[in-house]
Amino acid sequence: MAEYVNKSMTFYVNGEARESNYFTRLDPFTGSIAKISLERVKRPVAIDVKLDVKPIQRCEFCDYAKFTPERRIEHASGAISVPNKFPWEKYDWITIYPPFGRHKLLLSDLYFGDLDAMIESSYDLVAILAKDPEVISIMDFTNWGIFAGASQQHPHSQRKSITFKLDTKQEKELSYCYEIFKSHGKNVFQWLAEEERKIGSRIIYDNNVFISAAFAPSCPNEVIMFPNEEIANILQITDSQQRQEMMRPVLGIFQALFFYKGITDLNVSIHMAPFAVMEEARKYFRWHMHIHPRRSWLPVDKAGAEVGFETSVIDIMPETTAEILKKWYTEGPEEKEIAKGKDGLPIPKLVEEFRRLIPERESVPHGDN
Repeated sequence: MAEYVNKSMTFYVNGEARESNYFTRLDPFTGSIAKISLERVKRPVAIDVKLDVKPIQRCEFCDYAKFTPERRIEHASGAISVPNKFPWEKYDWITIYPPFGRHKLLLSDLYFGDLDAMIESSYDLVAILAKDPEVISIMDFTNWGIFAGASQQHPHSQRKSITFKLDTKQEKELSYCYEIFKSHGKNVFQWLAEEERKIGSRIIYDNNVFISAAFAPSCPNEVIMFPNEEIANILQITDSQQRQEMMRPVLGIFQALFFYKGITDLNVSIHMAPFAVMEEARKYFRWHMHIHPRRSWLPVDKAGAEVGFETSVIDIMPETTAEILKKWYTEGPEEKEIAKGKDGLPIPKLVEEFRRLIPERESVPHGDN
């Protein structure tokens, strides 16, 4: 893990000379750059959580049999994958999650069955794509909330084939990890986990899967998750129970981000090795998940540095993110940790939702039962 520390030029505030220490961190999987200013992270951020989400009058995904195209795939997990009406790949599915008729609105509504449906439907569709010689891999992502780019209120994922050329992000990860393996003889994911265990400040959960705050995040509060076993593609986990056990610890992240950080919108992307190299890639790559929280209280959360120069400017230390999210796993849900509003007090709507949810779910604290 590469990190550089430096100081800004001297600047003046009310006649007082100041300098700011800043970190330059390199993403261990891609080499991408994140900049973290110690002055910037001290800046107070006013959280405005929007929980007044009303179900739309006519949800086309709830009534998928009437409004979505065929051929549909009915997954054993209860999810339904339907063809996208506006496809931009050879195979282009939208996976819709139950319940139908009254879908889930908040991250706090998610439970273990929702994660089972997500991973099992992913496995089913990857298995279909692997049979087509024109398909290289899969693009598998979930947008939760309008600020994350969700076009429909009903929880859903998008799964698309990749043909001709691998997408830029996964190609960059794969190539970078392979070069590290050739140079150092190490799997970057295993190497990262070993180094993080020595430090401990960014680890959130470490058992059958490794969950941590991203060392060089591309957005504030980014979380990364990957199995500790050498798995480069979901097809290498043929047992459904093992797939579900791998996925279930992630529930605590969604719950903790919602209650402790006030996050209502996020993107989830799942990356895996292309079919042609997935066995070889066990040595240097891992199937993994990026969770990218979005800020619903800002007009945009990517600006000139991110868009024009692919440099992420971060105002929350990953170590701080890990410290608060880890409490959900180690101490269980605590009302005192609920995200604070502009007045410095726990946000009332989050408190109300917390009190409604927690007594009903005794198994929520560790997120992996």
